[in-house]
This record gives sequence, C-alpha cells and structure tokens, in this order.
Amino acid sequence: MRAEATVDTIGGVVVVRNEGAHWHESERWQVVEEFRVGGSEWGENPDEELSYSQNTTVTLGPNGQIFVLEFAADRVTVFDGEGEFVRSFGRRGEGPGEFSWPMAMTWDGADRLWVGAGQVGRYHVFDSAGVFQKSVARPVHAAASLQHPLVWEDAGSVVEEAAGEGVVLYLRTDTLGNLIDTAAVIRMLERPPALQYLLPPPTWKSFRLVDGHYVPRLRWSRAPDGTIWSAISGELRLVQTTPDGDTLRIIETSHRPAALDAADRAVIAEGLAEAGISRDDVELVRPLVGAIHVMDDGHILVEIIERVGETSSIFDIFDPEGFFMGTIDLGFSLPGRNVPSFVGDTIIAVTPGDLDLPVLVRATIRRPPSDR
Repeated sequence: MRAEATVDTIGGVVVVRNEGAHWHESERWQVVEEFRVGGSEWGENPDEELSYSQNTTVTLGPNGQIFVLEFAADRVTVFDGEGEFVRSFGRRGEGPGEFSWPMAMTWDGADRLWVGAGQVGRYHVFDSAGVFQKSVARPVHAAASLQHPLVWEDAGSVVEEAAGEGVVLYLRTDTLGNLIDTAAVIRMLERPPALQYLLPPPTWKSFRLVDGHYVPRLRWSRAPDGTIWSAISGELRLVQTTPDGDTLRIIETSHRPAALDAADRAVIAEGLAEAGISRDDVELVRPLVGAIHVMDDGHILVEIIERVGETSSIFDIFDPEGFFMGTIDLGFSLPGRNVPSFVGDTIIAVTPGDLDLPVLVRATIRRPPSDR
C-alpha cells in the first residue's frame, strides 16, 4: 500500500510529498537469506577466497555463477550459485587480461564479461569461463566513485560513470571504444571553502570523522531506465534526473527528520578544534542517507544511517513513482563503496562481517501477492 502523499507538477517537475506510511504487517516485504559464506570461515586458502570487504563489484553470470571483482586484489573470483569457489582470473599488470585497480564490470549480449581495467585505460573482455578475448579502448579517465556499475545496453553499447569538473557524467561507448555521447549529468556538491585545500594528517582522527560523515555528500544511483536518482546525505529527499540532465521528479518525506543532537555537536566541536576551523565556516549535517540502489523494476532502496560512521542494513523503500512504501531490514549492509547485484528480487553482495572480513551473501525479497 502506498503512503499518504500529495502529488503536484511544478514547472514540469513532478513533486511527490510523502506524509506517512501505511505498510501493514501483511504488506511488508520479507527478506529470505539463501546463503552467507566467508568471514571468519575463510583464511586457510586465500586463492579461493575474497580478500577485501570494500571496493567490490558483484554480477550474476549467464550460467548462474557469481562473479566478484575486487579492486585491490586485481582479480575476478567466481562462485557457484551456492557460494562455492569455482575459479579466479586476472592479475595485476598492464598486459592482455591484466588489471590495475579495476573498477566496474558488466555482461554484454554475447555472454562476455567486460571489465573496466582501471588505470590501464582499457576494457578487458572475457568469456564466461574467464578466458581473455580482447581489449577495447576505455574513454573514462576519472571516476566519480571508486567502484561503480558498468551497464550494457541492448543497442550494443556500454554506459559507464565518470567524472568531470564538479559533475558526475555517464558516458555511452560503442563496442570499439568510441565515445557516442554523454548519457546523463548531475552536479556534485562543492566542498566548503574552509575545507577545500585542507589535507588532514592521519593523526587527525576526530576531524576525519567530521569530514567523512558530517560534511554533506551527494548520493546517486543509475536506474535501469537510464535516469539518475540522487540525494544529499543529510535529508531524505530524492531527485530523479533524465538522461539529458533535466529534473524529472522529486520525492519529499517527513517521517525522518535529521537534526544534530548533543552527541553529534560534541563530535563536531572536537573535530573542528583539531583542525582549527570555526563552526561558523562550515555547513554540517547529521548524516541520514547512505547508499541508493534501484531494483530492476524501478523500486528504490535508500540506506538509512542509524549510527554515524557505520553502514546500515535498514532501507526505506519507494515505488517507481516516488511513493514511500515502508522500511525493510535486509539483515546485512550494502556499503556504498561496493556494487551489489540486483536480479529481479534477488540480491547478491559482498558485505563486511566480523572484524570487517568479507562475506558473500545471497538473499531474496519476498513480496505479498498484492505487490507483485
């Protein structure tokens, strides 16, 4: 059931103002975890295990196998549908099939895996068995976020996230590596002038906490229809941008006010004092919105930050038209620096386990019959 909401069109932009939720227990989405492997169970055979819980990308192969790209390990590790190790391929280098900080991957229409090989400046293409096929020029020179999705379009092109002067770009490329066009543009937030040229040393832990979490950040995610959903970290307000860069829809909410409390203010005061910065010189917010994910059918999952500095398993769900549906606990977090796989109602992701060790998890969302 949808929330109580009003819908207006202002200057050609649809504005959905959600005023409350009516997600009764019988309507609530359920999460069924199918398997969870890794964490403290791993450690005896590093060649068959994931090495890092951050900066990973997951995709489901055409044969039902799970492919995990690790940025720092320069490899792709393959698991079967039950989470058992199958193989790995790739290594650090600049030759055919080698990686240097790989950032993104996707499957094309011929069951081949395209991997953005990072600093190499190429896409490396592999078959489903991990055998190198060819390299293609990659026009992305700067990434807006470290790990990010690479998208294959039915027309035979790839779309990859990139960065320009203060903006996030989506570049469309043909299979020869030729740039076709810019698919979408959203503007990044400017860094506060007081922090713009500041390079804090590692010892400034209090300031780094403030800088990393209380300074407003832009969150964004590309939907399957090519539009971009974005939000600023301190407010649950979503903006949908068209591939041409125009605002299409705005989602507003009132059920999650985010205000700095006494504990937040104490953390901020300590951090700014460490850097010798006045509170009047920076705009800070209580972080509320973490990662944004858009499912295949257009439903939007928004991570709700409950404890500053920690990822969350709590997500608010909006339908494709922007109506708030309710809140779900996945039982595991989807860190913003990781790219999970959404296939229908199935989620496959790498998530931090105990001691921040990597865990590979697969779960299915079960919806009530009325919501299918």
